[in-house]
Amino acid sequence: MFHKRNLLFIGISLLAVFSIAVWLVGQEINTTAKSMHNAMLREIGNYRSDLLALDFEKTVNISEHIRNSIEKKNLSDTELQALLHGLVKLDPKISRLWYSDRQGNFTCIDSSGTIPVDSALKNSLEKIISTPQTGGKLYDDNGILYWSLHNNLQNIFYGLDISLRDLHSYFASRKPSVRSYAYVVNSDGITIVHPDENKIGQSVAETESLQKFREVLNSNKPLQDSGYSQYLLLPVERIFYPITVGNEKWVVIINVPDLITEKEMGEFHRYTIFIVIMTVILFSLLLAISQYQWRKEYDRRKKLEQETIQLNLQELKNQVNPHFLFNSLNSLNAMIGENPALAKEFVLKLSKIYRYVLEKRKENFVPVREEIVLIRHYYFLQKIRLGEQLKLIISETATEEERVIPLMSLQMLVENAIKHNEITRENPLTIRIYKEKEELIVENTYHPRSDIAKDSLGIGFSNIRKIYEYCSDRKFSYKREGELFICRLPLL
Repeated sequence: MFHKRNLLFIGISLLAVFSIAVWLVGQEINTTAKSMHNAMLREIGNYRSDLLALDFEKTVNISEHIRNSIEKKNLSDTELQALLHGLVKLDPKISRLWYSDRQGNFTCIDSSGTIPVDSALKNSLEKIISTPQTGGKLYDDNGILYWSLHNNLQNIFYGLDISLRDLHSYFASRKPSVRSYAYVVNSDGITIVHPDENKIGQSVAETESLQKFREVLNSNKPLQDSGYSQYLLLPVERIFYPITVGNEKWVVIINVPDLITEKEMGEFHRYTIFIVIMTVILFSLLLAISQYQWRKEYDRRKKLEQETIQLNLQELKNQVNPHFLFNSLNSLNAMIGENPALAKEFVLKLSKIYRYVLEKRKENFVPVREEIVLIRHYYFLQKIRLGEQLKLIISETATEEERVIPLMSLQMLVENAIKHNEITRENPLTIRIYKEKEELIVENTYHPRSDIAKDSLGIGFSNIRKIYEYCSDRKFSYKREGELFICRLPLL
């Protein structure tokens, strides 16, 4: 039988198991959220790096177009200038285009037309064309940094110059609709593009992790890392992306502030926590309702069982029934004239039996020794009626036993033996009461009466069994063994 503490334990256990399950699900959700977050960062990085790569690819394509035109068309000086005047307007990033003819004269063109080449610029350009390989190179012209994409072709040198200052303005006006910022570093570790104009032309080693930059440059694979932005003065998630511009390798570094990440992840976690809390509350509410209903039903059944057990006990107490009183009075009537002394003792024993019933009517269990005293009085009365055909044997250990049995249960078993068996000279009834281990044994010879059904044990047996089932895990039992009928009453 379950008790309230069992239900409470089951409820707490279920709640604990459910909480652990929720925690495990939360961990799985958190892992999934981190994966989604990393995927989002990669998507942002791919988007920003692809935009930058496409922008510079446009510039490289213009350089390739100039090279193809010179190689295939053998352009005159006038035709080359006309070509450059048209191309410089195609890419807003290009600050100017220049070339050197076979005599070493430089011509420089911007979006407004041909511009003069002073000695400082000429010296810078001569240093560029002195480099045998083609590609990109940074140089300073009157305090302004330029990135020059130059080429050496048929003794004609040409190049595209991009002012890093103008490049900064260009990208500032083309800021994509993502909450991040990016900057570009060339293979020498010099910042080409940065939202902070003061950092343009500075070495990445001054403000960023040079090790990560070199790792990406060498492996040509993206890399994700956490860091601190000196530009925003905030922690950021940083992704390094390699791109190729002409013959140069650059690294685009995307920075996503943790504030944005925390906000997006925070909303996700808040919704998750809300769902978990509501689920736990709902589960607890259902558990509380179930427990309330169970306790209500438990109390109802317990009350019903108590009422039933009280009725059963009362039935045992009432086993000294009117038939017994009627038989006793008939026996007394016969004795009064013949043996007044015996009649007097008979009345005394009968009064003791009913006094016992009255005194113990509020008790449910009594010591065995008290029940033995009652049985001796009861046996005396039955002996008067049945004579030598009835015999009762009680052991000393039973007489002194202090442990308890249900009230009137011993009397009921003795009465049951008298009621259900033949009691004649040929078949006398012998009843023995003794203690065996933790049980009180009531044993009688078995010669069942023919006028009573063999399987009839009376309501008393059923009542005793129910009392033991309710009050103890030990059971009342009875069985036939040869010519004996044996009942076992557990001592409580």
